[in-house]
Amino acid sequence: MIPAVRTSFVVPCFQEEDSLETFAPRLRDVAAEEIVFVDDGSTDATAGLLAALAASDDRVRVVTHEQNRGVGAAMRTGIAASTGDVVIVYDADMTYPLEDAARLIDALVPDHGLATATPFVEGGGLEGVPFFRRFLSRAAGWCYRIVLGRRARGLNTFTCAFRAYRGPMVRELAWSSDGFPAAAEMMGRALLSGATAVQVASRLSNRAEGTSKLRVIPTTLGHFGVLLRLFWARMTRK
Repeated sequence: MIPAVRTSFVVPCFQEEDSLETFAPRLRDVAAEEIVFVDDGSTDATAGLLAALAASDDRVRVVTHEQNRGVGAAMRTGIAASTGDVVIVYDADMTYPLEDAARLIDALVPDHGLATATPFVEGGGLEGVPFFRRFLSRAAGWCYRIVLGRRARGLNTFTCAFRAYRGPMVRELAWSSDGFPAAAEMMGRALLSGATAVQVASRLSNRAEGTSKLRVIPTTLGHFGVLLRLFWARMTRK
């Protein structure tokens, strides 16, 4: 464990009333000094549930988008509002085990810029994940490795948002994607800036509450856009 660091959790939320009812009792298990929830323009009971969480736990802060802007935009807002030496981005749908956050933090030692969860290494796994999501993640990993070259050597997971970042590094990071491809763009931009990444085995499951917001065609097109931007950034950097 990194000694004497302040940890921030960033949790994007859009129409997550069902998930938050399950997530709320587990807040006590979150080993962090700060928990930043971003309500990304929800129209269900998400805002009220987040307000109740903030009232019951002084670590909780809530930032609100008046309109839905996408998970990438919510991560940008939450990270900018964070103050921790380490920033953990965690999905409100809890499709990865919350306890693996500690392992991500440990993996930052001694000098990695970010640590990402992955089900695609020894010790990881998939539970009830639809074929199209597995295929999209695998195919995206191959494409990002090709585009990023040696900087991405040994990495196979780019689409997972569950990560630990060095706070100063990620708050200076710039990415333009507002949707699901933002997680891949964040990793690609970090690698191009000289940061190193490490993967941590985890188990990805299908969400138990609420409904997935991922749409295959817009997300796939978004990844093509990110790949083009990263390729251009890599070429112009040379």
